[in-house]
Amino acid sequence: MKFLLSYLLLFTLISCSAPESTPTAEKQISTVQVDTLASQQSLSLDSLWQELAFEKGGCLTGGQRVVEGKFGHEMCVLTSTRNATRADWTPFFEHSNEELTDFLIQQLSDTSKTRIHTCPFFVATSGEVAVYCLSKIHLKNWYDLAPFTSYRDRKPTNSIDSEQAWLQEILEDSVQRKLMIDEWRSL
Repeated sequence: MKFLLSYLLLFTLISCSAPESTPTAEKQISTVQVDTLASQQSLSLDSLWQELAFEKGGCLTGGQRVVEGKFGHEMCVLTSTRNATRADWTPFFEHSNEELTDFLIQQLSDTSKTRIHTCPFFVATSGEVAVYCLSKIHLKNWYDLAPFTSYRDRKPTNSIDSEQAWLQEILEDSVQRKLMIDEWRSL
């Protein structure tokens, strides 16, 4: 059992880590990033969402939380701009907080699987990614919203009893989802 857990942890770390780059590769990546950013800036919010969440994807690497007033980190797909092979969410988050909040709230009921991985567990649903984006915008974790504080100190026991699973259950329940929507709108 310990071998299996070690193997899974190693596999997760390898699959979510960024590849090493050389100075030449960094130049090429920089050029691609500029081209990609320019084309992304002309897309609608919905088109950006489709491209970033469902086509490009990436890994959250545990950066989907607000810790000490800061969201994400350098390897989280929602905040990283270091690697052109990853999605660059900068043009998405350049929209106003009001516009983003309204758009993201509309995504909360969507249970479609994205191409965004939630380490060390599963790919995120569209609604789940929307919550993480709302956390980035408002610098507040979903479990810090008044109706969901009981999840704050809850300890996961496995992949199906984890923060990701709890959030997906909340989003699938129309009553709880409405409570969450009301909380995000009140911020």
